[in-house]
Amino acid sequence: MTKANCLNCGKLLEDKYCSGCGQKADTHRITFKNFIFHDVLHGTFHIDKGILFTAKEALVRPGQAALDYIAGKRKRYYNVFYLILITIAVLFFLRNIDHYFTDVPEVSAESKQYLNEASRKLDQIISSKSKIILFLFVPFSAINSFLLFRKKRLNLSEHCILSGMILLGVLLISVLAHLYFPINYMLNFSSDAASYVIITITLVYISFGFYNAFRNLYSKFALLLRVLLLFVLLFTEIFLLFMLSYGYVTHWKFGEIHVTPFG
Repeated sequence: MTKANCLNCGKLLEDKYCSGCGQKADTHRITFKNFIFHDVLHGTFHIDKGILFTAKEALVRPGQAALDYIAGKRKRYYNVFYLILITIAVLFFLRNIDHYFTDVPEVSAESKQYLNEASRKLDQIISSKSKIILFLFVPFSAINSFLLFRKKRLNLSEHCILSGMILLGVLLISVLAHLYFPINYMLNFSSDAASYVIITITLVYISFGFYNAFRNLYSKFALLLRVLLLFVLLFTEIFLLFMLSYGYVTHWKFGEIHVTPFG
């Protein structure tokens, strides 16, 4: 039954939803039946349609989806960066169970053999900061696209939205790629071939993301050149970041090192 005032914020109710906080006007009393069938079952198995829509858009039309979001069409979209966090959690979960579908035993940090102390430290940095490392794609890519795709007149924050949408797609591709492991277990496919295919798909997808966003502003040659320059800048930034970490763990002596952060 609709109350005169919202039970959450106290604002006068004029519709099915509160205009102040968005809560439903017909907030029900919690009973055992309602708790089991609505709060537990519905809350557990109901997937926000915005999550599925955003995931689909990130895979199919990442550039245009980001531009639509930037333009104000945000109702249908789930928060991109929240969804990135959810996808990273799913990805790490899948990585933790991959050893059940491979012949390679799970390797603990304690049982790893390191070349030297610097190798151990760098391995630890990469493993413990892996989520942050993934997120670094957003600022690096945003700065690069801000410099290279000026015609669209997007600010740096809006380029971060575009880069976030593309990162979401990359992570979703990684999640889907993990289906390879049970398939490989059953059919004994080549691991190296699958890795090359996944890397190629990821690079093509990133290129497609920027093409999808800026295809109407540049000629195909100019767009291809800018995408290639973006990759050059991105790989240069990753290399410099690695060298800084490398120098830090070796006390700037840059000796021999070997890193295996994921096994």
